[in-house]
Amino acid sequence: MQANELSPLPRVLVVDDSRIVRATVKKHLSGDYDVIEEADGEAGWRRLIADADISLLISDLTMPELDGMGLLKRVRSADDAHVRNIPVIIISGEEDEATRQRCVESGATDFVTKSTDRAEMLARVAANIELGRTQQELASARQEQARTATHVTEGVGTSHLLKLQAEQSLAFAQRHRSEVTLLLLEIDHYQNLQDKLGPRLAEQMLQLLGKQLSAKLRREDTLAHVTGPQFAVVSAATSLTEARILGDRLRQAIANARVNFRGEQIAVTASIAVANSWHDEAADADALFGAANRRLYAEPGENRLLVPEASGTRAPTPLVAEALVMLHRGMLDELRPHLPALMSSLFPLLEQANQELGLGWDLNKIPPTP
Repeated sequence: MQANELSPLPRVLVVDDSRIVRATVKKHLSGDYDVIEEADGEAGWRRLIADADISLLISDLTMPELDGMGLLKRVRSADDAHVRNIPVIIISGEEDEATRQRCVESGATDFVTKSTDRAEMLARVAANIELGRTQQELASARQEQARTATHVTEGVGTSHLLKLQAEQSLAFAQRHRSEVTLLLLEIDHYQNLQDKLGPRLAEQMLQLLGKQLSAKLRREDTLAHVTGPQFAVVSAATSLTEARILGDRLRQAIANARVNFRGEQIAVTASIAVANSWHDEAADADALFGAANRRLYAEPGENRLLVPEASGTRAPTPLVAEALVMLHRGMLDELRPHLPALMSSLFPLLEQANQELGLGWDLNKIPPTP
């Protein structure tokens, strides 16, 4: 058994109202290709959209129901990417240059006459199927590149980067009894803005707003353009109090953005929903995003900051470095409940320093780490 017998033959659809032409093409290609036939353009179109295994379309120009040019235009404007990008060979009895040019301009990938012999037909079909396969691989590579890209513009990441950062921050938080906060921001009434500005200017506006948001964040925060009018920020080791301050800062940044269109200053606002790994009991990125989404869409409104109610249970103990930042920021009320746990975690270091440096401290009141 040959290796190529292990996989099905490439499928070729021949659409021509002439039974003789269909039989000739099938005779040329049989043995190397799985050839299927239709006798008019409409039937060919129905077969094409129903059969995802078709690798190549060979179509006559003059046919009943739907002619070759109409079928070609329908293919090239199809919603399905496989159909839209499929190689199309036009087969015709006309050999003039004007006809060839018209076919190429309409999206044909090749052009053969009905007098084309078997060797040339096989070569053309093989070349076009290989071209289609290469284009499909390139399209898949571009999609994967877009999916795994990390930045849209400077300072603004992609949703892929955001999820990676959220998962890493959550893993760190679980190991160190810390917390992670997500701020999900959506431009209010974006569809109305897009209708007014047009898609291109609306996209430029989002890029401008992304830069405005980026300028208001700490270096350790991660900003990403999620989709459409949505941005999100992952902020590690950020309490609800800090998240509320950050959310107000971002909301004001959007409201203060200057968006001018034809001499008119366009007012833009945003709503922000906060989710917190501790208070929303979110152990992974999907749960954190889900909590923020539910909060954002629970009730209609605009220019809002939606923050979860503080959990009745004790907040996670911050790291020592985080505690120093909280102390520097004057967050004494938030820090006070964690002092015993922080001193307990520092006990081995204090004990070693007391011995090595001869400090003479009385450390009996500090409970050792369990």
